Order: sequence, then structure tokens, then C-alpha cells
Amino acid sequence: MPNPIDNMKALLSKRGGIARGNRYGVHFTHPTITKGQGRDSTWVQDGRDTWILCTAATLPGKRISTTEATHNHNLSKKPYSMATDEVSTTFLLTSDYYMKKYFDLWQELIINSTGNHYKTSYKDDYTTDVEIHALNNENENIGYGIKLEKAYPIQLSQVEFSEGAEGLMEITVTWEYDNWRMTHMKEGFINDHTPAASRLDNPYV
Repeated sequence: MPNPIDNMKALLSKRGGIARGNRYGVHFTHPTITKGQGRDSTWVQDGRDTWILCTAATLPGKRISTTEATHNHNLSKKPYSMATDEVSTTFLLTSDYYMKKYFDLWQELIINSTGNHYKTSYKDDYTTDVEIHALNNENENIGYGIKLEKAYPIQLSQVEFSEGAEGLMEITVTWEYDNWRMTHMKEGFINDHTPAASRLDNPYV
């Protein structure tokens, strides 16, 4: 008779072990509006800084929206749309408050509040794709990945000071986006011989 414990160990080994909540990465490119247009963006640095400074992230869920309908005298729910969750990421603040300045500028580029009348920019200029990756235990492969399409920061958390505060300081960003899609679908599965170049061309393979 098979040993259930051995079966469990074999399954976990085949699947790369238990997923760890501290194995992840967040990456996004700078929005288009920060590049040129007469604005001083020389202080905007390598986008990989966000990968290093991110201390927490959430993977969003989806909910199928339904409406009640009657068919042959039977009342049932019919799907008609889909709703997504808000996504939040937390970043470590360095002594130069780089991430705070970065997102303050980004929000100012979305809505210019310097004048008497607020001006909203074009959506394509202030949005970008945000990728969140769940990594394996060796931080080498992506076990699960999503892409937030046309994302932008809608809320920044407060930064509190106090005489007794000695710990690390962080800022939390809440993202709005059009939709999220799963990427790297087959990575991590056993017997996956799909060439890496093919995955770059089509992340759903």
C-alpha cells in the first residue's frame, strides 16, 4: 500500500516544493510622460530599483459578475462581466526618499495640480504595465506571474514620523489598472521543454 507521506513528499518534490511568500519580484517601466516633454527626469533611475526596494506585494483576484435569470422556471445566475481587485505594493524608503519622490511625481504627472485648475494628462502617457512574479525557492524561475495592464498609482500611504520611531520606513502604493492577465503559464511544470525564446514571444505558452 502506498505511503501517503511518501506520496506527498514526491508530489512536493515534483512541483518544486512549497510556495514561499517571500519569493517574489515587482517590475514596471517608467510611464511615457516622464521621458522628455521638457520635464526634468534625470533623477529617475534604473527601473530595477523598484524590484530591490519592494518589500510587499499582492496578487489580485477576479470575480465573475452575475445576474439572476429564469430559464424553464429555474432561477440561476448568469455571468455577464468580471471585476478585479485593487493591488497594493509596499516599498522601502531610502534616505533620499527616492520611491516617495518617484510616486509623488508620477501622480503629479497624472493630474497637474500646480495651477488654479487641475489638468489631467492623456491616459496612454501616464500608464504602464506592472508585472508581479512569484518565484521558486531558488529565485530562479517564475512559478506564477501576472501583468497589470495600463496601471497607475491612485493612492500613496502616509509617512509618519515620531520621536520613538526607529524602524524601517515604508510607503504603500495602491494601483488602478484596466485588467490583469496571467503570464508564464507553463513555467515550473515538469517536462516543459518549451524554448525560452518562445516564452518571451508568447508568455501564455
